[in-house]
Amino acid sequence: MTQMKTPFDIFLTKDYTKPTKEEQINYLKKHEQEMTKGVEGWNPKIKSIQWQWDTVDVGQIGNGTPQGGGWMLTIEGRFNEMKDSSFTIGFELKNEKSFPDMNNFYQMQDFRIEGGTKLYE
Repeated sequence: MTQMKTPFDIFLTKDYTKPTKEEQINYLKKHEQEMTKGVEGWNPKIKSIQWQWDTVDVGQIGNGTPQGGGWMLTIEGRFNEMKDSSFTIGFELKNEKSFPDMNNFYQMQDFRIEGGTKLYE
């Protein structure tokens, strides 16, 4: 481990331009109504959304090349107050240092009930 020599060395070792998971979650929470409205609009049978904030993840999209295919933020949720329900949405990111665009997200996993049953097609 490298010993720090000045109080400013931390700025050389940590990338402060990359949002933390907590900052990404806080950003999504500020836009929760937009996300919920967008997801509910995909199917009239979806009446409510319960976001699983602890599932927020930022990762590189694989495309078979060494540089990868870009960056994606994903979050899981439940719907219609059903404990065993699940779905996942994803936001393409410009890079790992960016926040998601609320006008551009995709359904990554269908609306399902535990056991893999796909619902509301």
